[in-house]
Amino acid sequence: MTTQFEFRLIGASAPDGELEAEQLLAIVTSLKEIATKIGRVETDAEPVGRAPKRTQRVAKLTIGLAPGSTSVLARRTGAGDALEFDLADEQAFDEKFAALVESIALDQRPSWVGDSLSLAAADLTAALQQAAPEVEFKVAGKAHRRFKTEETHRETWRVDPTSSPDFITVAGRLYAVNLNTHRLQVQDDVGHQVALPKVSNDAEVSRLIGSYVTVTGAPERDARGRLTHIHDAAVIAAPDPLNGSVVPAAVSLDEILASAPGVEPGGIEGLTDAEFDSFFEAMGL
Repeated sequence: MTTQFEFRLIGASAPDGELEAEQLLAIVTSLKEIATKIGRVETDAEPVGRAPKRTQRVAKLTIGLAPGSTSVLARRTGAGDALEFDLADEQAFDEKFAALVESIALDQRPSWVGDSLSLAAADLTAALQQAAPEVEFKVAGKAHRRFKTEETHRETWRVDPTSSPDFITVAGRLYAVNLNTHRLQVQDDVGHQVALPKVSNDAEVSRLIGSYVTVTGAPERDARGRLTHIHDAAVIAAPDPLNGSVVPAAVSLDEILASAPGVEPGGIEGLTDAEFDSFFEAMGL
């Protein structure tokens, strides 16, 4: 069966039934990310890599717009018309999805929300703030919460990378892909490129473009386990291994001989020159 989640955007700047493309894209992207992460949990899927078909079925959303202010409609389609009832994992998905949005409205992070899902919730919080000053959230036509977006905070969902086992740190050279979409990229020392989507302070970080940096954030890997993205990335400057000389300055032969083990040039302490010469003559040298 289909469950519809409705976000009525009250006071949005666009006419009823319309929404600026960038705002709609931000909402849809964050909703898809939340749905996928909840779907993985409810279907016991691996947290990284390509989502299995069961997860894709549970977390599949279709998006629509409707007038009456402007409403973003997210429908969980599930198994479609094949069944006239929701499966257990679909019911659990609906409950978790609704609970997460209500937590955003209350500006409280529940204990059951892990770091990965928290990052997606932060993105939805920011997207709703950009879209409208007030939001009414409905599930299956029933109003659940109405809240002012200025009273919600992305920081509520921020994750401490130093205490999260889900975070990694990568070193490499920083490149810009598109500052308008907050997308950067880091390339490690062997040429592997990793995308850094939606870097929050990219305007500040942009001064580091072309420089060596360390990046800490939540990793995303492909089906083969290769690192492809780092989400909610914190980017800081790092010493460039290619700056300065990595080869020691030239050393004279005399210095090398003076520091080498063995007989020092100029004789052996306690022997006269004649005794020194006789010693080496006896050795055939």
